Amino acid sequence: MTKVIKEKVSLPRILAFSAPSLPLAAFGLPIVVQLPPHYVGYVGLSLATVGTIFMAARLLDVFIDLGLGVLMDKTNSKIGRFTPFLLGGAPLLAFFGYLLFMAKPGASPIYLTIALIGSYFAFSVCMLAQLGVGNSLSSDYNERSRIFSYWQIGNIIGMLLVLALPVIIENAGGTAANGVQAMGLFIMIMMPITAIISYIFAKENKADAAAKHADLKDFKILFGIDAFRRLLFSDVFSSFANGVIGGLFLFFLKSIKGYDAGQANTLMLIYFVVGLVCTPIWTKLANRFGKHVSYALASVYVVISQSLLIFMPSGNFMIAALIIAFAGAVFAAPTLLLRAMVGDVGDEDKLKSGHDRTGLLFAATTLTSKAGYAVSVGVTYILLDMIHFKNDLGSMNSVFSLMGLQMLFVGLPILSNLVIILLMKSYPLTRTRVEEVQQELAKQ
Repeated sequence: MTKVIKEKVSLPRILAFSAPSLPLAAFGLPIVVQLPPHYVGYVGLSLATVGTIFMAARLLDVFIDLGLGVLMDKTNSKIGRFTPFLLGGAPLLAFFGYLLFMAKPGASPIYLTIALIGSYFAFSVCMLAQLGVGNSLSSDYNERSRIFSYWQIGNIIGMLLVLALPVIIENAGGTAANGVQAMGLFIMIMMPITAIISYIFAKENKADAAAKHADLKDFKILFGIDAFRRLLFSDVFSSFANGVIGGLFLFFLKSIKGYDAGQANTLMLIYFVVGLVCTPIWTKLANRFGKHVSYALASVYVVISQSLLIFMPSGNFMIAALIIAFAGAVFAAPTLLLRAMVGDVGDEDKLKSGHDRTGLLFAATTLTSKAGYAVSVGVTYILLDMIHFKNDLGSMNSVFSLMGLQMLFVGLPILSNLVIILLMKSYPLTRTRVEEVQQELAKQ
């Protein structure tokens, strides 16, 4: 059997492709962690109203992704299929992101709905386009893991930058609301700049001219692929778990464990810093044992680390920081591994069908990711409202409310990751199978 030789993608090119991850992550994290409490505490909307709007807007948004994916697959321009959308979506996200983060006290539910839907749409365009560019850079099994590990590193750096802004603002005498507004300014400035960097220095590879274009009805065909179906369900549960953790992180630290806002934000920074440092470890595990095995190991890790959070002490910041650091080590793994695995599915689909459905494949995973996050925010905020949880210090909440918060924060991510472990069992697209597919594609 002839070995297919793959050229290694240069690091500067990968870094340029990863650059838009900074503002995209700066949008994606606050939309789950800071903005819902901000619209409750600063703007003045109720928990139930905020939870319902965020869930409804996200669920409405997921139906856009498949159409965008098909449109990108059918696009044929001199600068590629995906790059035009990245360049066009960047100013849209800058505009709607500004509206979303700059809301004034008393802003209506309609204002939140419009700003949120517009922001979600622009985010979808930019994210799908960036993933498409990244997938075009290489078709090699290990190289895809390398490319998306840097993509995830970019996401984590973006999260760290946006988390640092409120700390800097508050230390300078500003308010928590000023910190959220600074996040919006960061997105507005950085999104157009990084899109241009990607366009100039990370030229996407040309699509297979002989491959047929996708159509919306092709989603049914893709869903019939066992490996892809497992990835979609895994993405829903992974996103749901991350949404629960992110959405309740500050509530858990402040109301259950008694840490003030400054300590809670510092612990969150530790969580993401460790996630950044440990990203290469998960890439090496994927290259050594295979992506699906590493994904299952990551889920086992989440079950263990999430359980340990119950025993986090109150008032002992150093021990709390160690436990948070342990939990953060797995943060990067699910997203980077799953996105790298999607490219493998695309290759097998192209071999069997002759279709190049890259855009539709990644659109489906952004759809499932959004659905998972949407349900997590809606479910947790509505349940918190039902158990009469107050977004304030623990002394203002009943024992029942605090116990309910802890059960949601710890229990839901554990259950979700147990499902992922089952889904990764007998996953069909092993390294051997992917290499066989690459051999066959090379002969065509």
